[in-house]
Amino acid sequence: MGRFEESVEVRAPLDTVYEQWVRCEDFPHFMRGVVSVDRDGPGSSAWVVRTAGGRRAFEAVTTEAVECERVAWDGGDGPVRHSGVVTFHHMDDGTTRVMLQLEMEPHGILEHLAEALGFVDRRIIDDLADFKRHVEETAGPVSG
Repeated sequence: MGRFEESVEVRAPLDTVYEQWVRCEDFPHFMRGVVSVDRDGPGSSAWVVRTAGGRRAFEAVTTEAVECERVAWDGGDGPVRHSGVVTFHHMDDGTTRVMLQLEMEPHGILEHLAEALGFVDRRIIDDLADFKRHVEETAGPVSG
């Protein structure tokens, strides 16, 4: 199982960043790696993402949510096994660090190769950059 850890500093207040993250059904509008997210119910969602092997669908279940602090999830034992946690860190009144820790098991030879070549980590970095850009554009300028 591959382990990935990436972070990004977002020029927006912590509560704004957290609120944008928990609205994951909006991710497909600005994250290139996310095709769709549909909420199945409280704490459960169906995802379709782009991978080196094509598109992958999976269910995610929120295992922990602490407002403005952290969100953790588990993707179960399906064909796309993964789990993760995202934490939110107050840097100052106008800056929040978002740290993503993700464990996922590649499926098939193409995904194993993509992981070995660093493409999975690059997708995570790009999606976090997309998130940062979206939040900063939505939140507007931060004084300070």
